[in-house]
Amino acid sequence: MNPTMSDNENYVPEGTLSTQSNDKLDVVARKVVRFIMSQVESQNTILSRAKLMDVVKNASQQENATRIRFDDMFTAINNILFDVYGYELKGLRNRPVTSQTSATTINATEEIPDHKASQFLVLNNLPFLRNFDELKILQSVRTYEDLIQNGEYTGDDMGAESVNTFASKLNVDQDLAYNGILSVILCIILFSSNHILHQDLLKQMEKFGIPTDGTAIPIVQLTIDDLLKTLERRQYIVKLEEKSDVVGDVVLYRIGRRTQAEFDQSSLVQLVREVMGVAYDDTIKHDIRKIVGDAYA
Repeated sequence: MNPTMSDNENYVPEGTLSTQSNDKLDVVARKVVRFIMSQVESQNTILSRAKLMDVVKNASQQENATRIRFDDMFTAINNILFDVYGYELKGLRNRPVTSQTSATTINATEEIPDHKASQFLVLNNLPFLRNFDELKILQSVRTYEDLIQNGEYTGDDMGAESVNTFASKLNVDQDLAYNGILSVILCIILFSSNHILHQDLLKQMEKFGIPTDGTAIPIVQLTIDDLLKTLERRQYIVKLEEKSDVVGDVVLYRIGRRTQAEFDQSSLVQLVREVMGVAYDDTIKHDIRKIVGDAYA
């Protein structure tokens, strides 16, 4: 009998769970972790449940594993990810159901166990080391500032950089700019009670010097439309559209499932503390919870 992957949380080849050794489980888990890390490093991707289960099945066949429950495998994968890398394989919430009667009314996403999710992403759970992390940020900023000449960014000018430094500097600059713009967009949406009109989002972005006239955003080399499509595809934001006979098509944005997982409410509170230079207290957390509406409901 060939092993098959069922639609529920179990992968069941021949044999019984009692004959499955921990050694076999760990070997299969290590193979799956190698696949996960290759995907994350190369594609900044969200993993589907079907793809992950397929990798588990193939790895189990290679090791002649007799029976593996997916929840057991999920735990073993996360143990390795955390022990070796400080990472966590996190299940995304189910997609929210959008109300068609009002563009501002969205049902809350459903909480489910991580191992039963239909999509997964890898989170960095390493503890925050202020001195080390600030050193990395400072180095990135200095690398970027070295490429500003007379107020113009020169990082995409191959003649201005040596062969040894051009590619690495450009990658650092792109990551720095992309993450900065992403942070700005998410904060605009969050502090607009988690729903903002398309035109209002563009107006706010213009205040931060981000071009919205269709020209390419410097360094990231994407137009605003392409950038928003990328963030929507990566599930950082959700685009909602509603047709109206009175005012025409209405387009709004909310934060997406990936933002809820990668940038949770405690991270938002920490960001506000860092930017505003205020000490933590329950009042800040309470005020932010009221401002962001149902963003983390």
